[in-house]
Amino acid sequence: MNPILQIDKLLVRLEPVWGKQKIEQFKLIYQISDIKRKARLEKIISISASKLVNDNLLNNKIILPPSTKEECYGKGQIYLADICYGTYPDHNPRTICPLYLDYTDIKNHIIVTGLSGMGKTTLAYNLLKELASKKVNCLVFDWDRTWRNFLSLPEEEYPFINDIRIFTIGRDDIAPLSWNMFFSPPPGIKFSSWLGIVSSKPLQKSLLAGQGVEDFIENEAEKLMNDFQSGILKLLPNADDLRKRIKNKFAKARELLWKQSAERVLKDLTRESIKRLFGSREPLDISEQIIERKGITILEMDIETPEHLRVLFQELFLTYLMLCVLSKGEAQRDEIRTAIFLEEFPNMLPKSSIEKEVNSDVIKTIFREGRKFGLGLIAIAQETSELPNYVLANAKVQVHFACQTKKDIEATANSLFLKHDEIVFLDLLKLGEAITKVKGRVRNCLIKIKPPFIHGRVNDIQLKEKMKKWNSQNSE
Repeated sequence: MNPILQIDKLLVRLEPVWGKQKIEQFKLIYQISDIKRKARLEKIISISASKLVNDNLLNNKIILPPSTKEECYGKGQIYLADICYGTYPDHNPRTICPLYLDYTDIKNHIIVTGLSGMGKTTLAYNLLKELASKKVNCLVFDWDRTWRNFLSLPEEEYPFINDIRIFTIGRDDIAPLSWNMFFSPPPGIKFSSWLGIVSSKPLQKSLLAGQGVEDFIENEAEKLMNDFQSGILKLLPNADDLRKRIKNKFAKARELLWKQSAERVLKDLTRESIKRLFGSREPLDISEQIIERKGITILEMDIETPEHLRVLFQELFLTYLMLCVLSKGEAQRDEIRTAIFLEEFPNMLPKSSIEKEVNSDVIKTIFREGRKFGLGLIAIAQETSELPNYVLANAKVQVHFACQTKKDIEATANSLFLKHDEIVFLDLLKLGEAITKVKGRVRNCLIKIKPPFIHGRVNDIQLKEKMKKWNSQNSE
């Protein structure tokens, strides 16, 4: 390599340690020096690089010169992790400065990827703790019953624990959520408009319903709602009423197939374990009790509920949420109305060709437009290659832990614009380490997250008691 290019490369690596001013002075001295003095300066630079940043001669160190301390600090609103560069004499990572996220960074979304067990969830826990301490409303979609363990923390040290409410989706015996998906539209939204949303793409995606099924459900649901509003029905209709009505409806030829498909769909929605979720006659006011409520709401998307029904609920809930914030208008630049944590994010994405054909646009809409209305997504996934382009293109903050397959390494490297000799860094990341960038402010850098701070566990019995206590303390 050309000696000048080699020196420039080493000086770039030394800049975070020496500072920009000293580097500029060194470059000037080097340029005006004679051959002998240049040789001495080259030795000084080489030795300094080896000592301070443990130069990458053996290709087994992650050397990513970070941005300036001022750029990494930003507005200092939400602490993310510590930036590391080089190593100490004992070979431990050298901490340079903390990395903070601004509220606008979070509103422009965060994507977290990497192998299981490398620190993704711990990073998300740290983010939730930081946001909660700043009184930011948080909504968590939890697929593995782990976020409930926040309740094991001492309230004296973590006062936001008092504002955590947990719902066990599809488990009526713990902390159930009462909803009525067909007959409980968001505030300010006409029933017919909401019914059209519910009975179309979400049902087609999760339950493979078709256009004829949609028409069958809409027609009968509107009749039920008219009967309720006119006083003929005394109780709010639900999915079970809809199923019985369609079952008794006469149909022939092609309509008979639509009727049978509609019955199949509604039978799935009226299972004993989820009847209260999709068809409560006294549904919770989601807008007031979850979306507008101050604090943290955790929705346990339990494995006991079939995956397609979990996906249906999650998609409808986010649609409901988006309609609520749309009615409030655009948020202020630094205003976060809700930070949404999406565990196992790929579960929300279409997999089969049929799902892709009828895929709902709610996730895409939130990634593209949610920032305007104060919504920030923190999406967590294991495989970068599973993520569609609109996700990576609209995530201002990217945090990538170690990945293993060639497909994921290539997808991550492309997303971060890693140079050819930097791609190997993705295989060198250790537990708790990740390569991170904040678009437009912080270039690719190595971060080290704080170790787990949650050590206790909350079982079903404890959760039931805690939520019973929460309900009694917060009931009017």
